[in-house]
Formats: sequence, structure tokens, C-alpha cells
Amino acid sequence: MTAGSSPSREGLTLREMGRIVKPHGVMGELKVAPETDDPDRFHDLKTIFVGADEASTSSFDIVSVRMQSSRFGVTVLLTLEGINSRESAESLNKLRVFVSQDDLPPLEEGEYYLSDLIGLRVETVEGDPVGTVLDVFEGPGQDLLVVQRSDAGRAMVPLVPEIVPEIDIDQSIIRIDPIDGLL
Repeated sequence: MTAGSSPSREGLTLREMGRIVKPHGVMGELKVAPETDDPDRFHDLKTIFVGADEASTSSFDIVSVRMQSSRFGVTVLLTLEGINSRESAESLNKLRVFVSQDDLPPLEEGEYYLSDLIGLRVETVEGDPVGTVLDVFEGPGQDLLVVQRSDAGRAMVPLVPEIVPEIDIDQSIIRIDPIDGLL
């Protein structure tokens, strides 16, 4: 695929790996805030997909990857084929970075992608319906499930084993053991 071309998405599953924060320097390098538990995975990639969402991505071959410490952790600095100036880098500003799931290591037993949790039903361990997962916020201490409640409003549920003892992707359900005041 050439830089900036639209890929054939037949059979291609994309996973979000980060967001372009801003251009870095004048030669087209991009600062990317990684949204992965292992930013070093960028070193193993040959191609990324950039767009506002999965349906509008364009593919880019990676020329170089560097890591930079920042006050937020690690920032990934990417140089992409065909992005050779600050102006061309600015055209990608604030877009999302995706990769083909085929380019990622296989998941271990009990692992899942956070994006796979969105849309799952949530119920208590006793079987009482709670709602549906709308989003997942990645926090510094723990991730949080944003659950649209069946009866009222939204709840933020810490994604920790004590509160979320079961996630069954195949059955599309998350079972929680809420502490008093959580819901």
C-alpha cells in the first residue's frame, strides 16, 4: 500500500493504538499518545492506519519510531512515508492511529481488548441487570467502565478483579460485585 492510500478493509480488523497529539519539529515527525499497555509495540509495526475513525483511515508505512519521556509517560515519535513537512504532519493532527489486529501479538487466555468491552451487558453476580458498557476510560491507577444504567444515569465501575470478577466476551456479558454506593 502506498502512503495515504485507503486499504481494502475486507477481513481487516483495526485496533486503536494511539492518537496523534501534534507535529514534532519541521520534518513531518508526529507526536503520538499511545493507547496501549506496551508502547514499544510501535517498533514492531511496518504500517499504521490514520483517521478520525476506522472507516475513514488511510494507511501509512512507518519510516522510524522513537520514544520520548513526557510528563504523561511515554510519547511515541513517528515518521511516516510521504509525511515530510510540518504542514503535511499538521494535516494528521488529532487523528487516531490504528493497526491491523494481525500485526499485534495474540492475546493470552483471559486477555481482551478494552474496545471489545463496549456494548457488553453488565449484571451483578446475582444476575440483576445493571446496564451496558458505553466506554472505557484508561486511568493511571485502574481503568473505568462507563456503564449506561438500565434504570437511571451512568455509573463509573473500576475495572478491578474485586469489583469485576467476570468478563465473558463470548457471551457479551460482564458480571460485577458492586460495593455499597457504586451504583
